[in-house]
This record gives sequence, C-alpha cells and structure tokens, in this order.
Amino acid sequence: MAALAIAALIGWGCVIGATEVVESVRSGMLNNRKGPDILAAERPVLYWALLCFYTAATLTAAGLALLVLATAVRDLMGARGPER
Repeated sequence: MAALAIAALIGWGCVIGATEVVESVRSGMLNNRKGPDILAAERPVLYWALLCFYTAATLTAAGLALLVLATAVRDLMGARGPER
C-alpha cells in the first residue's frame, strides 16, 4: 500500500510538471520564481535547453511512477495467490 501511495505522489508531481511545461510552451516564457523570467524571444537557447531538461525530468519521474506502480500491483496480486 505504501508503494501505491508513493506512485500516486510521484504521478501527481508529474502532472504538475507536465502542466508547467505545456504552459511554458504555450506562453513562450519559463516562470523563474527566484529571478527574472526566461523568454523564448530573448534567450531562445537557454529557454529550449531548460524546457528540454524539465521535459526529460518529468518523463523520467513518470517512468519511475509507472515502475513503482507496476511493482506495487504485482506484489498485491501475488499476495492473494494460492502460492503464498
């Protein structure tokens, strides 16, 4: 059950991250909460580099969430089988 909760928490973070990436592409601006925002028109190389990094991090976290979810479901289904 703890693994399911962890997978749900990671998945929720992935949804938030994907929403931020989509919003950044739509607006052409990365919202930098600790400094000036990064605009695609002003600094395109930095904008796209950071956007690719954020996308890769979100996809990696989504893969981790799916792996943890698959492991949790396998363990829950295996616990109910006649072998144990």
